[in-house]
Amino acid sequence: MTGQLSDDGNYMWNGNEWVPVEQAPAAAEPAVAASAVMEPVAETPAMVEPAVATPVAAEPMMGAPAMATPMMAASGGDWAIQTAEYGMFFTKLLAFLLKVCTLGFGLPWAKCMVINKWCSNVRIDGRRIQFTGTPMGLFGIWVKICILSIVTLTLYYWFAGYKQVSKYIDSHITWA
Repeated sequence: MTGQLSDDGNYMWNGNEWVPVEQAPAAAEPAVAASAVMEPVAETPAMVEPAVATPVAAEPMMGAPAMATPMMAASGGDWAIQTAEYGMFFTKLLAFLLKVCTLGFGLPWAKCMVINKWCSNVRIDGRRIQFTGTPMGLFGIWVKICILSIVTLTLYYWFAGYKQVSKYIDSHITWA
């Protein structure tokens, strides 16, 4: 292998990471020096291609404890979403028309309508979930975000406002 050796001679840089040297550094250095002395300088090629070291797989950490069982997923269970009916498509279409006809003021009602339909189709470990939020609660958050974003020249929206609607929705989803 060719590459840059570390100060202690135990590791070599392969272009991406430091890998342990397989042979002793003392034995590697004289071989390189001897081959450099014995080679005649008769002909120099126009372009020399550098030797590329094959990457060596990194060894596992010795201090890390071995895991006995695989970890459970964060969500914890099986999700099942019923998608056989066209109800969600028509619900989203109706929500879009509501937003367009009310010039955006119907956004909270449209969003609640879509979330209610989605929650009625979802099963987690065989249990249903439901959305308990109201369009008026969502409308209050929507107005607060708009006013504070205008006052702060959109800084409120970029730092906190865009998360508020998602927080409201997440906090109002419960088991049915």
